[in-house]
Amino acid sequence: MSAPTRSTVLRSATYFPVSNVAITGAYYRDVLGFDCDYSAGDPPDFAIYSRDACVVMLRRVTDDSIVVPNEQQGGTWDLFCWVADLDAMFAELTSHGVEVAYPPTTQPYGMREFAVRDVNGYVLGFGAELTTG
Repeated sequence: MSAPTRSTVLRSATYFPVSNVAITGAYYRDVLGFDCDYSAGDPPDFAIYSRDACVVMLRRVTDDSIVVPNEQQGGTWDLFCWVADLDAMFAELTSHGVEVAYPPTTQPYGMREFAVRDVNGYVLGFGAELTTG
C-alpha cells in the first residue's frame, strides 16, 4: 500500500477568547496594523483579523476568567510571527503606542525578537532569524 499524499497547509489562525471583540478588533486594526477580514454580529461576537500571513480569530466570551494569556500560565507568547524587518516592525508598533512586553533582544537560539501585549494581555512575539556569514 502506498503512503497517502501529503497535503499542504494553506493558512493557520490563532484563536483568542476575548470579552469584547469590537475593542480588541479596533486594537488589532489601529495599533497592530491588521485588517478585518470578517466580522459577525452587532456588536460582533466573532471576527477574523489578518496581517500578511498572520491570522487571528477573536471570539466573544461572557466569562472573563477564561481569558488567560499563556504568560499567566508560565508561558511566553500566545502568538509568534517571523517578520522580514524586525526594526521596522518595532518602530511601527511603538509609534502606535503598543505596550512592549520586552524590547528587541538577541536570543541564544539564533533569533532577534521583541514582544508586545494586546488589550487582553495576550503576548505577541515578533522575530527574525539572525543571519550568519
